Amino acid sequence: RQPPARDMSMISKVSGYAPGWMEDYGTVASALHSNYQSVRGFSVGDLTVGMTYLWDDARNQRKACQPERADKPYPGTCGAVHKDEADDFRRLCIAVDASYLTDRNELAAALKTIGHEIHDAVQKSTFQEPAFFISESQARNEVFFVIRGTASMKDALTDGDCAAEDLNSALPEFAGVKAHRGMAKSAHALLDKHASKILKCVEMFELKKKKPRFVVLGHSLGAGTAAIASILLKERLKAAQGGKTPGIECVAFATPPCLDEKGCVASESHLKSIVCHDDVIVRASRQNVDDLFSRIQEINWKEDFSKDVNKLHTVQAAKAASVTLASMQKSAVSAAASFAEQAKRRMASSAKAGGGNKNVEAAKAAAGAAASVAAAGAAKAAAGASALAGKFSSMLSKKASAPDAKEEASEDDADLVDLFVPGKIYHFRRSALGAGTYASVIRHDAPTLARIELSSSNVEDHTLVEYREALDTFSCQMNNVGVKMAPEVEGTLEIYDGYAPDYGVGSWKEAPGCFIMPQELCLKRPDKEGELMPLKTELGGGGYVAEKYEFKGKGPWGIKIEVKSDDKKAKTLRLYVPGGEAEHAKWLAAIQRCCDGVLGTPAPPDVTEKEVAKPKKSFVFGGHSFF
Repeated sequence: RQPPARDMSMISKVSGYAPGWMEDYGTVASALHSNYQSVRGFSVGDLTVGMTYLWDDARNQRKACQPERADKPYPGTCGAVHKDEADDFRRLCIAVDASYLTDRNELAAALKTIGHEIHDAVQKSTFQEPAFFISESQARNEVFFVIRGTASMKDALTDGDCAAEDLNSALPEFAGVKAHRGMAKSAHALLDKHASKILKCVEMFELKKKKPRFVVLGHSLGAGTAAIASILLKERLKAAQGGKTPGIECVAFATPPCLDEKGCVASESHLKSIVCHDDVIVRASRQNVDDLFSRIQEINWKEDFSKDVNKLHTVQAAKAASVTLASMQKSAVSAAASFAEQAKRRMASSAKAGGGNKNVEAAKAAAGAAASVAAAGAAKAAAGASALAGKFSSMLSKKASAPDAKEEASEDDADLVDLFVPGKIYHFRRSALGAGTYASVIRHDAPTLARIELSSSNVEDHTLVEYREALDTFSCQMNNVGVKMAPEVEGTLEIYDGYAPDYGVGSWKEAPGCFIMPQELCLKRPDKEGELMPLKTELGGGGYVAEKYEFKGKGPWGIKIEVKSDDKKAKTLRLYVPGGEAEHAKWLAAIQRCCDGVLGTPAPPDVTEKEVAKPKKSFVFGGHSFF
């Protein structure tokens, strides 16, 4: 679930195998098809294309109402998010982010920025035993137990074991509660082996007459496992403390549906789940997949597809007589390799702690297996889409029928259990400026969680990059009341699409509406379809330098952003400011600030230890490429 920083986004848009939209939803469709019985009546290709047309329908509806509704509370809102909570989540998110590091020294450096030291760490996962670490801070009286999200094939298999089974907790409030089987087994396995280490760490504080803050943390798979582990630890601590109610917290980022309704309500006293806007994973429950399948069946997507069929180069390739099974497989492998490389680069920006190139390589290695899993699913989806195109004429002559429940269902309806996002849920929402503009506390059964939202950000919203942006933006607003949150600089830029502008290899393209927010280190521009997810280029901490540059035939108001290194493959971004000298000076200053890793004003408060140098972030051109 964590194909890292700007993670699980799209396969390379330059892949010649499937259109970008099909690759993104192909990944989601493949995962849903593998894990949920209700969609088995559709092939992966059917599901991919059906989801795409359903997204188009939803997008048209949003265009009509979104601007007027963006600042309105969502149905199901039941409380406000306070600035102290947001700043605490930002600090805890640093620990969660660090769990994806595979080098112990780099993990130690990352934790040092929040005043923590490693007590124990297992940085390699096995099936139903995710990687984790235990850290402590004597100065802050804190103990963290942090469980990593999906970063290997073994983790992906744990994700896929999504049937509900008994939690088996002795706590009365959790009696009879059902939980996600893979995550429950992971929680039990981790505690059976390592609970003594965790409890000993807590007891060492108590021996010093201190009452530590004990927090269980995680992201994605790690969040669901952490939620369940916190209940089981609560049970063990209560027994160890002679029946006293233990002080234990759980803060889970991008928590999947992992507990039934009773468990969700019972966990509200100690568990906080953080949700970023349309995050698809927190909505990927059995009941929501059933709803998605019904919504796809209700729209006439096959007729729409027939009108668009000649526009898709995938269809053209599938119809061509020269396309053999071997060539399709070769294309799939190429798409998979491209996706894997993208995912590895994105993982690098998730690993925030220092270490330079060494850290980037370590993060890339951690992402490799997960990227391969996602790539295989995406390639499978693309192949399914091509097959769909090849048989399209026969599909139109037959009415698709729903699968026979008696033949397809592996369980009786009476045995099916609805799972939800547990605990007290903090929902951070987007505006056109970015994630985190609005936030509220919602219930597990809030309408926004009761369906899979098909939007341009639903995959990106699962990444820690977007969670960090949401928390930073909201904190910035709450700590600067009365200050208008507006772009530091905005306007039309021209972007060079090509290799060498001085030699005419490529062309300049106008990009209206570009902007840089003062609290961020990235360059954004609006989505062309009017969706809330902007196209974003991360600039901070990647060793990039911005300088004034006069491009041949354009004039003096150019900006070139590049890495000063011997790497011939390093990305170079070429911009031109058509507004003249004054506008050029504003853009150059803002871009140089971002490249230097310096926040503007207003900015959120610093939540790291002041005496420790903050680690640099890696440079990544995100999945929604700025180009």
